[in-house]
Amino acid sequence: MTIYAIVSGFGAAILLLTAGYLFGARQGTLARDQLRRQVQLQAASLDQLQEQSSHDAIERETSLRSAIQDVLAPLVERERISLDLAQLASRPGRRRELVPLLDRIAEVGRFETVLLTNEEGLPLAANTAGRHNERLAAAATRLALVAEKVSGEHGVAPLSVMLRDASEATTLCRIFRVQDQTLTLTALSNDPRLASVALDPALAKVQVALTAPA
Repeated sequence: MTIYAIVSGFGAAILLLTAGYLFGARQGTLARDQLRRQVQLQAASLDQLQEQSSHDAIERETSLRSAIQDVLAPLVERERISLDLAQLASRPGRRRELVPLLDRIAEVGRFETVLLTNEEGLPLAANTAGRHNERLAAAATRLALVAEKVSGEHGVAPLSVMLRDASEATTLCRIFRVQDQTLTLTALSNDPRLASVALDPALAKVQVALTAPA
């Protein structure tokens, strides 16, 4: 009886230990599975954060690039016009080339009209496709008078005068002298980026054409 009780007790202890081991093993497996899932979720979350961060960085870079381009666009356009006008080919000694020269100035500068007037406001030449030449000549005369008044009051002679109307059209008048005559080269443009020095590179070519024989 005693031996049987001892054996029974020993067997119960073994069963209890085995059950405890199996229970612990199962709990360990569950814990490892849960830990694995947490690691996977954290990895997925980290990947998502990295992807979002990369996307935000790309958006910021694109926005910054666009802002820089917007700021530099007027400068780039001005330099393009200046360079192209300075490189215009002209034929020295042939005054009848004045109109084709104004045509090329209008094409390069994307001007609607390019008009040359004398100090009395009379048109001397205009580009072939120019419109409203008489009205533009009158406007150029008035702007030249404004420049002359400013010169008389302040002792500084303006070289160019710009006027922008309600329709966003810009009238640029460049005042210069050739053989003791005051002339005005006027351009009409719809480009709001037009600079006051836009016509300067073309003046040398115009002066050459004006001083040449007809």
